Amino acid sequence: MADAEGENPRVTASDDTRPIRGLAVLACVLFVAAIAVRGIPAQRVRLPEDAPDERPRIAEPMQMLSRGASLRVAELDPLVRTELRPSFVAARGIVFAMDDCPALAEWMQSAEGQRTERLLTDLRAGSPEEALAALTLVFQIARATDWEPGLTAHAEHAERLGALLQDWLRVWGERAATDPLLVKPALGAMMLYGRAMREAWRAPVLGYNEAPYSRAHAFLMQATGLATSKRTALGEALQARFARVASRLSADVDALMGLEEECAAFFPDLTGDCE
Repeated sequence: MADAEGENPRVTASDDTRPIRGLAVLACVLFVAAIAVRGIPAQRVRLPEDAPDERPRIAEPMQMLSRGASLRVAELDPLVRTELRPSFVAARGIVFAMDDCPALAEWMQSAEGQRTERLLTDLRAGSPEEALAALTLVFQIARATDWEPGLTAHAEHAERLGALLQDWLRVWGERAATDPLLVKPALGAMMLYGRAMREAWRAPVLGYNEAPYSRAHAFLMQATGLATSKRTALGEALQARFARVASRLSADVDALMGLEEECAAFFPDLTGDCE
């Protein structure tokens, strides 16, 4: 029967519970969504060396910079341009056969050293595989020659090695940082560069040789972007793998120490005294 005072509709029990049921459904949906989100695995950060690479694969490229490189260096032959391949085969034959430990700067001034240096320039201008071939030769030169200043305080040999590594890093450092083949060798080159230039810095019997240290520090700060508010790709690669070294590079005193320490760990035979 209609209410005599007006035409208000009848409120049913179903009408009273409708908002409550809506909230319950919404809570269930949110609960299920939360479970689903928690079930999604976190995405792993992909490093350049983990990315698929369509080029000819060189397994464990860091081995090309190690003492055992002589067992694998021939794998690089077919990856070098046809016109450079005879020169590369000849150069690797020479540097891997050296056993008389010449002073590095003096050997680089020899006929064989000059030919090798010209080849390094050509290889740096080529493919990533040729860049690795160039770095392989530089590391073997460092292994087969004497560049430790010693009691004579001759810093020019360590500085000459540093120049070879700096030339490579200037051309390839930034590109290598995002290249699966070259990212680790590039960091290895930075380590040896830091060690060589720190040797040059400590060369004097009394005091320090500030010029090579300042050059090396300025170059590395620019190459990594640590001198600015934005790191370069090379700086990001260094930070991701060797955060302590990156932090040390920004130090006011002995900024190259971290690189030398990592070089000693990765390449313990590269002391500058091949004898």
